[in-house]
Amino acid sequence: MAMRESEASAVLLRGGRIWTGDPRVPRAEALLWYRDTLEAVGSEEEVRSHPLASRARIISLGGESVIPGLTDAHAHLAFYAKQRHAVPLDRCSSLEDVKRLLRERSAAVPPDSWICGVRFNDTQWEEKRLPTRQDLDALGVPNPVLLSRICCHVQVANSRGLAAAGFPPDAVPSGILYEGEGDPLIQAVERDRDPKECRRALEEACLEFASYGITSVHTCSAGSYGLGDDLAAYQEMRLEGALPLRVVFYTDDMPPAGFLSGLGDDWVRFGGFKLFLDGSLGGRTAALSRPYADAPTTSGILNHEDHALMATMEEAHRRGFQMEIHAIGDAALDQAIEGLRRIKSLGPGRFSRPHRVNHVMICRPDQVEPLRELGVVVDVQPAFVPGEITMATSRLGEDRLAWAYPWKTFVDAGFVVTGSSDCPVEVPSPWRGIWGAVCRTDDEGCPAGGWTPEQRLSLDEALTLFTVNPPLAVGEGGRRGRLAPGFLADVVVCGEDLFALPQERLRHVIPRATVVGGKVSSGELEGVERL
Repeated sequence: MAMRESEASAVLLRGGRIWTGDPRVPRAEALLWYRDTLEAVGSEEEVRSHPLASRARIISLGGESVIPGLTDAHAHLAFYAKQRHAVPLDRCSSLEDVKRLLRERSAAVPPDSWICGVRFNDTQWEEKRLPTRQDLDALGVPNPVLLSRICCHVQVANSRGLAAAGFPPDAVPSGILYEGEGDPLIQAVERDRDPKECRRALEEACLEFASYGITSVHTCSAGSYGLGDDLAAYQEMRLEGALPLRVVFYTDDMPPAGFLSGLGDDWVRFGGFKLFLDGSLGGRTAALSRPYADAPTTSGILNHEDHALMATMEEAHRRGFQMEIHAIGDAALDQAIEGLRRIKSLGPGRFSRPHRVNHVMICRPDQVEPLRELGVVVDVQPAFVPGEITMATSRLGEDRLAWAYPWKTFVDAGFVVTGSSDCPVEVPSPWRGIWGAVCRTDDEGCPAGGWTPEQRLSLDEALTLFTVNPPLAVGEGGRRGRLAPGFLADVVVCGEDLFALPQERLRHVIPRATVVGGKVSSGELEGVERL
């Protein structure tokens, strides 16, 4: 068989422990790619017998794991990028820590510029309460200030910030706004941003994602929560050769008619419509079927009346948009199930792939089978578990813990379950999520044996969440997510053997190289072309 052009574009990888994600050939000794496509995967003898192998560049590993490219199946990439210029509050242990950091930032910026603090977590503070307008006014700084809780579902502003956003003086006495109430503040901050700085930050964020072994991200634009994103930005980066990973784009604005989910190419494509049914467990805005154990006067917030929600879901389905439905509490999940049943009765939409239910953190046993019958994809964030064990126990009480973060239940029931970070709610490293799924402990390794240990996943199951399943969710399962002939050459070369590591060290994995479409996007592989 004649050689097809340049021998330099054929690469044979051997000597590693290859996990393919392909049940037909779960393990392999070698693989071969040409240009952007895998040509052979199997034993070294089989791969070396391929016609391209005799002239391929051979890379010999020393037993490191090789896996398919990782996907973050739900993130807010542009907002994470913008947070690079905000004040990080996630390590604060008290409101006084927050105040100190805000004063330091005020001393370094002009008096009329916004100060944005992000990722605060009041459940980890000494005070165990949300900050208020009065707390922020007491700082005495000349800046408008906006704080965003780690869940992004609660915003807090000082008086200057509220005035800059157009709120009347006494409209928000506490300065605390929930869900979409904070939209005017968020828009005021957006008007203050430098577009060139945002573009640079987005490029840096994409490179950081790639450094963790991520070859694809499903990013969600949610402007009303301050999580706005721009599909055109990724298209521009691709045209300019500055995009190191593949992007599937969702938005909470109903797109115009004239195209369907899936529009685009292997690098940038439109995913669908994002729909927020409730808020967050930490902010007590997740909608529960019974009151919160630690706040019995509230059961959370449903964002939509039933009739309005059904009309929106029917429109999205009719127009051919895959829905990504945010439902954290079990009452929100009841609403999602009812809506999905109704649109299923309408018959297949113009877009034939299943809709997605995102987070599904609280799921009663009686809800599992209805969800399975609806054929939905379940998008989960295993990295939430380590930081939320104490909070979730407090919010739910012991009697509802069996319903909480039930990833193993979904896997065993046969759902397509995808893994993600919800970054910037969690750090973008998928390895923290893989570790969280396998161990289900906090960062100190407690409780021993895992929190609700019956929901722990095996390493194979956890890897599947971040490799095989996300492409299935968006109709790309025959092209990405596995190491098999004919699939795109999206490959991660790890720095060590994942299956020989103590499980608690999975969160610290640093890939040696990330390969997207046969080219290196992060790290080094000797002689392999860079993206």
